[in-house]
Amino acid sequence: MDIIINETSVKFSETTINKARKVLKERLSGYAIPEVLVGLEEQYGEFFDLLNRNVSLGESNTCILIGPTGCGKTALLKKALKSLEEIHGDDFICVYINGLFHTSDILVRQQIARQLGQQIKGLKSDGDAFDLLKSGTTGNKSILLIIYNFDMFAKNCSQPFVYNIFNIATSKNCPISVIGITRNVNVFNELAQNILSRNSHCHIDIDRLENIDLFTEVAKLALNLNEDAIEDGEYCKLFNEKIEEMFNQESFKTIIHQIFNTSTDFIRYFYKISFAPVDKLSINSPFLLLDDLKQSVMDVSVNIERVLIGLTQTQLWLLLAINSLFFRGWTVFNFVMVYEEYTNYMKAYVRKSGSNFRMKICKEYLALIEFEFLQSRKLIQQINEGKFQQKYNMVKSLLLPEQIIEAVTKNPHCSSAMKDWATRGLVD
Repeated sequence: MDIIINETSVKFSETTINKARKVLKERLSGYAIPEVLVGLEEQYGEFFDLLNRNVSLGESNTCILIGPTGCGKTALLKKALKSLEEIHGDDFICVYINGLFHTSDILVRQQIARQLGQQIKGLKSDGDAFDLLKSGTTGNKSILLIIYNFDMFAKNCSQPFVYNIFNIATSKNCPISVIGITRNVNVFNELAQNILSRNSHCHIDIDRLENIDLFTEVAKLALNLNEDAIEDGEYCKLFNEKIEEMFNQESFKTIIHQIFNTSTDFIRYFYKISFAPVDKLSINSPFLLLDDLKQSVMDVSVNIERVLIGLTQTQLWLLLAINSLFFRGWTVFNFVMVYEEYTNYMKAYVRKSGSNFRMKICKEYLALIEFEFLQSRKLIQQINEGKFQQKYNMVKSLLLPEQIIEAVTKNPHCSSAMKDWATRGLVD
């Protein structure tokens, strides 16, 4: 029998509740840097040691983080960078590249120059910035070149350019670490043999949590409060005690097991169902309620299923394109990216099917209307302030990959082309 854990005669200030809500929302949305990396202690130690040697000793190196979506690659990187900043302050510079967005030598070079130009004064041109990255001087700060979707970077950029990027990390004049992040376990097949033989590199494999106990620990840490952030020791103590009691209840354990056993990205799914109950925290209800979490699980599953059943073919095509971007590691996107992913798949499918096969591609302005419909139904959510044209505004998906896949594969009206993309995931 479940225990009622939300009743309290103690009143807490509105400031305290607002701080708690803000801290938990930042954590559940992925903006906060995790204090503990459950199950990744060994990988974190190895990775941090590599970066620390670069900053403290000027030792250049290369490292590739490899693991499936939701395993903790980005969290591990963010925590390592935060620890470096606490120790070394601003003695290092981070330059960020994304292989999905920076798809040519020129775009990568310009992005490197732009980011260095923002942090190092006196650069007159893109060429000056890239030359600085290549040659360096004894007075340079350490540079961490972080490449998200490294497999796409290696595929889209020319091999000589990729070779030069790796070669920079062997320069004694320029303390630089090249850090690649990818979900593609075959990433080294994208690299030319001379790159692999000429440059030494390490790779760190990161897997999803292997058992329910570790997942439970992560879930509990996500909902616990830290006294340093809230500045109300009594509230934090009571709040965490309530969370502990809730995790010990059988009905909540059932929710945890269901998420772990049915979702391929169980951590993000748990964060998603926890968001609405956290948003309800108030002076009159200062603790998380088990009934709210149960209702959130039902709302997510029932409402989404009902909406997905009524979607048009074009809307489902757009969701499949969003899924394809997600499988590449691209969790934030805009309509232009989604439409390009959709048209690229359609063209690739036609080429694969033969010259006599024809498929009708939805016109861009019509697809944009369908995209806006998905947003109105809360299947995708805008994350910026909307200062740009609608098609350029950045959004994120509120669906899990398996929900999109199931909506397509179980729909008798979906074509074999759609079902093929749903089960295969990516555009070649």
